[in-house]
Amino acid sequence: MNASTRADGPAPTIEPASAQDAVLMHPDLAANWALWSGVVSQAALTRLRHLEERFPELTTAVLSTADGLHIASVGTLGETGDRLAAMNGSLFAVARAEAEIISQGTEPSLSAVVSVSIGQSQLSLLSFILAPYGQLLLSVSAKGVQVGTVIVQARSAAYELITALGLAGAPG
Repeated sequence: MNASTRADGPAPTIEPASAQDAVLMHPDLAANWALWSGVVSQAALTRLRHLEERFPELTTAVLSTADGLHIASVGTLGETGDRLAAMNGSLFAVARAEAEIISQGTEPSLSAVVSVSIGQSQLSLLSFILAPYGQLLLSVSAKGVQVGTVIVQARSAAYELITALGLAGAPG
């Protein structure tokens, strides 16, 4: 992965050497995650609040890194966002491992949607790549709607996050 820093700010310019590199967080961001997570969190929180306003059935929305680091959330209290982010990382890892087995060795897509339905509650976990942050996870849960509605709302929110952060990526 090649990186350069712009003269007008500390944000690195990323040129991934391969698709696999895009999954990883840029090393400069990872080294200063305490700083960068706050920047990303504020932009993400605004978009998650937009989702909350337009989707009244929403119970929670959590944005995290694929390895379970909490970035932003709505509908959660205290450490619940951190716990959900960690569990989402685990859920995604299990789903990805199963996809690799099912695909019989061919590499499955780096983006995915995992859906869980329990009674009236629906959860959609969406993964997407957003350079220079790497692979991110967005979980959206809601009550009283079909899982397809939750998936559509999660994808819409992911597109808003990509646009808000002004970087390239593609929700799955």
